[in-house]
Amino acid sequence: MSRFRWYGADWPHSMRVMAKRLMSQAFDENSVDGFVIDRVRDGFVEARYIERVEFTDTITDPFGNELLYPRIDFRTCEFRISQDGPGLELIDSPRSTQGMLSRLAEAADFSLAVTPLKVDVLAWANLLQSVADIDMLVDSLQIGSMELERDIIAKIIIKGSRDVRDAATVLTNGKRHNLEKIQLRLLGKWKGTILLTNVGGAKIDVDSRDETTVLLRDALHKLLIKTSSR
Repeated sequence: MSRFRWYGADWPHSMRVMAKRLMSQAFDENSVDGFVIDRVRDGFVEARYIERVEFTDTITDPFGNELLYPRIDFRTCEFRISQDGPGLELIDSPRSTQGMLSRLAEAADFSLAVTPLKVDVLAWANLLQSVADIDMLVDSLQIGSMELERDIIAKIIIKGSRDVRDAATVLTNGKRHNLEKIQLRLLGKWKGTILLTNVGGAKIDVDSRDETTVLLRDALHKLLIKTSSR
């Protein structure tokens, strides 16, 4: 399973220029952190941010003596920047991405604004089905902040062996709510599941991850264009 998260980002330079700026902060054996460029095209750059972390493990032996073991860890975050679509894509990112975002901002002359997304996950799923032309069903969804009565809200998870969207519509029935997550089960030529979140995140567990990611990215791009034109 791979985890993806998209953010809005406007880059002040072309992707070729951004690639050169990232290469000027390249990671090597003497670096504390830096970038490794994997692929450069006119419209996007695929790269990794690597951070070297040194720490010490302390172990106490049976006699009460402390033994110190220096250790080194390398934390990696794979990412993609582009001028189309959301602009920034993180892949299997660590909990903290502040170091990477700071270095990206430095490469962008500190004029980079990264913004979280808020998306309609059902609309995203519908566009995915449209661009991919694949069969799928929503076999689970999570509803948050559903108002049952005044000052009373609920978080609800609905699961089923068939599509649960109609059941969710009946349950919400005009009540204020926030659709937080949905899980898509793919049928036909692809097998697996995709979990979509309303902050622009996805967990992909399918046979063809790379092809699925391209389609998800394309569907999200179309959704953002449609949303911004309203």
